[in-house]
Amino acid sequence: MVIRQIEDVLCRETGPKPMEGADPASIAPFLRATVSSAFGLRPDALGASGRGRADVAFARQTAMYLAHTRLQLSYVDVGRLFDRDRTTARHACRQVEERREDPRIDSILDCLERAIDIRGRPSATSGGNE
Repeated sequence: MVIRQIEDVLCRETGPKPMEGADPASIAPFLRATVSSAFGLRPDALGASGRGRADVAFARQTAMYLAHTRLQLSYVDVGRLFDRDRTTARHACRQVEERREDPRIDSILDCLERAIDIRGRPSATSGGNE
């Protein structure tokens, strides 16, 4: 059920396959829409400055984790997507990995990973020169 809701939000808010050949900056709306939907938050909450509430911070960490692990962005690029430092992106990935031991968190992450896989990944060969 969660995956269907995520797919509906993706199609409504980001259009078809937003990551094919996309630069990292164009991926941010896709990640925010996907992750915020799964956590019951507004997409703009993930881009807010400062740490914020614990639930918002973890949702942002999850988006950073997915950007690094599923979209294969560097910590530097992940940090830029969320106006954070690369060390913050690395910390976010560690935090999410540690919380994956919780079956509920792991289930949410599995759904989010599938949603990202359905939508595609940035093209490794596109450099914008086409």
